[in-house]
Amino acid sequence: MRRLFACAFLLAIGALGQRQHQTVTRVWAAKWIDVPGASPQDYGAYHFRRSFDLAQKPEQFVVQVSGDNRYQLFANGKRVSWGPARGDLTHWRYETVDIASELRPGKNVLAAVVWNDGPFRAVAQVTNQTGFVLTAQRAEDAQVNTNRSWKCIQDKAYSPQPLPPDQETGYFALAANEKLDASQYPWSWDQIDYNDSAWLPAHELSNAAPRDSRDAPNRWMLVPREIPLEEQTPQERPKLRKADGPASQFPLHLPAHARISLLLDQTYLTTAYPEMTVSGGKGAKIDLRYAETLFVSRNPITKSNRNEIEGKQFYGASDTYLADGGSRRVYRPLYWRTYRYIQLTAETADEPLLIDDLHGVFTAYPFERKAQFEVNGPANDELQRILSTGWRTARLCAHETYMDCPYYEQLQYAGDARIQMMISLYMTGDSRLMKNGIALLNSSRTAEGATYSRAPSFLQQYIPPFSLWWIGMVHDYWMYVDDPDFVA
Repeated sequence: MRRLFACAFLLAIGALGQRQHQTVTRVWAAKWIDVPGASPQDYGAYHFRRSFDLAQKPEQFVVQVSGDNRYQLFANGKRVSWGPARGDLTHWRYETVDIASELRPGKNVLAAVVWNDGPFRAVAQVTNQTGFVLTAQRAEDAQVNTNRSWKCIQDKAYSPQPLPPDQETGYFALAANEKLDASQYPWSWDQIDYNDSAWLPAHELSNAAPRDSRDAPNRWMLVPREIPLEEQTPQERPKLRKADGPASQFPLHLPAHARISLLLDQTYLTTAYPEMTVSGGKGAKIDLRYAETLFVSRNPITKSNRNEIEGKQFYGASDTYLADGGSRRVYRPLYWRTYRYIQLTAETADEPLLIDDLHGVFTAYPFERKAQFEVNGPANDELQRILSTGWRTARLCAHETYMDCPYYEQLQYAGDARIQMMISLYMTGDSRLMKNGIALLNSSRTAEGATYSRAPSFLQQYIPPFSLWWIGMVHDYWMYVDDPDFVA
């Protein structure tokens, strides 16, 4: 019997090895690249460019792209992709995007900003080292594959701005905010006619490799992104609630050697990229501080009606912009922020400053609400208000993963996510973020079989019932989504 079992076992292993050999995927021709001489683990922002010529406008030009920690890709100055969708090193996502609509006959340029938050990164951010990769789907477009032909530079304009201890109001698990010195920023770096002659050839790391390739030369095991890019929709300008200084409405004209502090109210909580347009004011300092609510007290932490501002205190993380005197400079932080209130503080030096505009670009997973629930009678009005508030909460907590909260942690906990999954499934019928969340938690499983309490996360944390909750997620998916192969 033992001999028979041993023979069967060896045959099974042989068949498995043969099957694995048949499904091996080759490494990509494109290389992971970084900036020569830059620290691969520390904080830094980097720009990459590749100019190329086309005989005619293509009908299709599909590229696959990823970065570490994160990237934004531009084609002839138009933002066409951003990510990667968060995962872990054994499931490092890449985006696939057709950029043909942004290309033209003659000279074109692909440009990317890549940043590594280093020791200031979010708990949800797993990392290997700073890196960027892009490969063309078709062999005839291989001229854009990342290698030494790309040019690059480290952007010294950026520096990290962590949350100060005197601004903490709870457990923050997010990356540091940023300070940008506009006098060091390479304005128009993503445009075709930008002069990059002083930039360096990129440093090649190793070939990119899919997860199912053999003898991969690095730790990034690439898998395709399976969720859509996040929505990006401009919002109305926040309302002015309080002003301290010589200006009180947009456009804000601030004379030299002056200071202003504005309390701006979006009137609802949002997750958005703030976009501020600034002219003049060389040497001016502008702070944008963000809060989901104002506080009655910080010790002990006390909140009250979030619509009320009188006698309240403002606490929160901030971005800082140092003006260079240029005209209509648009400042937008690399990553989105969560806020209802913005405290804008500006202080000028020897030149007057004009802040033309400040508004947000809403971003979240692009759920489309399809379900409605109504009752007869006057109670329906209140019910709809409750549903509206609940759906806004659900949307703000859904990005590249579900999140326990967008302001403090941005972590996908199994206990929270199972409820969120069912809400979004019932409201939209879209199961893609649900499937993504189940897969991420599955990837966190240890040798003992337990999942992390939250995933992705570079810090291990275990809440044993949440591992059982993950099994419930799989059951929910099996009951509501026709995808037996994934469940198996």
